[in-house]
Amino acid sequence: MSAYTLPTAFNLQPRNELIAFVGGGGKTSLLFALGAALPGRRILSTTTRIFAAQMSRAEALVFATEGSEENEAEIREALDQKGICLVVGAVAGDKAMGVLPELPGRWLARPDVDFVLIEADGSRMRPIKAPAAHEPVIPPETTLVVPVVGIDALDGRFSQITHRPELAEELLQHSVISEQLSVENVAQLMAHPQGGLKGVPDGARVVPFINKVETAVQLTAARQIARQLLHTPRIERVIIGAAKTEQPVREVHQRVATVILAAGEGKRMGAQTKQLLPWGSTTVLGQTIANVQQTAVHHHLVITGHQAEKVRQIAAAAGAETLHNPDFATGEMISSLQTAVRALDESVTAVLVMLADQPMVQPQTMDLLLEAYGQGHGDLIAPTFAGRRGNPVLIGRRYFAELLALPPGDAPRTLLRRHADALHLVQVPSDDILRDLDSPEQYAQERDKWNANERR
Repeated sequence: MSAYTLPTAFNLQPRNELIAFVGGGGKTSLLFALGAALPGRRILSTTTRIFAAQMSRAEALVFATEGSEENEAEIREALDQKGICLVVGAVAGDKAMGVLPELPGRWLARPDVDFVLIEADGSRMRPIKAPAAHEPVIPPETTLVVPVVGIDALDGRFSQITHRPELAEELLQHSVISEQLSVENVAQLMAHPQGGLKGVPDGARVVPFINKVETAVQLTAARQIARQLLHTPRIERVIIGAAKTEQPVREVHQRVATVILAAGEGKRMGAQTKQLLPWGSTTVLGQTIANVQQTAVHHHLVITGHQAEKVRQIAAAAGAETLHNPDFATGEMISSLQTAVRALDESVTAVLVMLADQPMVQPQTMDLLLEAYGQGHGDLIAPTFAGRRGNPVLIGRRYFAELLALPPGDAPRTLLRRHADALHLVQVPSDDILRDLDSPEQYAQERDKWNANERR
């Protein structure tokens, strides 16, 4: 169960946010849901059009007339009485017209307004779209742009579920008219500069919302889309949810980096370097890297030290990045983790700290930690089995400065002890989190057990 609300999922400021929704897949539902969840005084509106039937969802309704001081008084009265109002233009047929794009910025500048939410795009009820030349109409003062897509974009034929399929086809650069969209197609359209990112003001954050996700199958697909979207630097985070449900947020995906600590000498192993030892068809380190690559982690970083070149070659063959810790001989584990943290991009919100000598830890185990993080259960997370805490552990950015201040010879578990009240423990189904390869006997036992399981 997610601990996120819509405001916390979007990481909104206490006030002075202008939020524009673009794309397809339930923008209006999300606009009303977020508007209802926000505190303070809120104005909802559109710069394009909104179905007239949707106006019945508004607690207070104001019809905008260009240059009319009467509108200002009506808005003030509605906010005084209800705290929220919907402002639209004249009704024409089954739709209400939008307001001028300069109005939302003026509203946000008012001292009696905390949030302005704008539907800045139309999609004719389709789950996904490509914008035309005149779209979207995003106010220049916008602080947050939310590209929305319905997960049902993966169902049905491309031409039937896409608004303006001919434009979407151009963005995808290949013919999919008779096909279903893939998760790759959906991510590409959402992250395209002429798709979901079209018209985003330079200073605005971008947080896509994958909507209508209610089943396990849909959640798996949405996670795949989110993982691909996070490769686009312009995108801050990705929210997965269902705007019309009581729990509109299921998960929030941010950039997590796996740090694999492979710098140690492993003196208890004698003359052997344990991360280089054979393991199945690869090495101990190779298997550890292969395991983390099957998770939803955004980035993988292997820290080298002892026999750095051999470690680097294994990592390179697996497609993982390496970073050398020159203090590996004296600083032990903490200096390697500090080396990694100093090098991380500012967009990385947490690290999953992995020991190189734990090739037994399954991807599913790591995903349980990532799932807890994505559901908002904290940013200091560790696994437990039979009441015993193990590895890997997840550490959020808020603890990075404290981590960097730990002295040589210390360990990440110091943070876990200091912040025991904030530590979220995840029960896992296997004791693989408790086992490592500290001696030749342990290595032989674990390797034989692994090989026996692989032969089954």
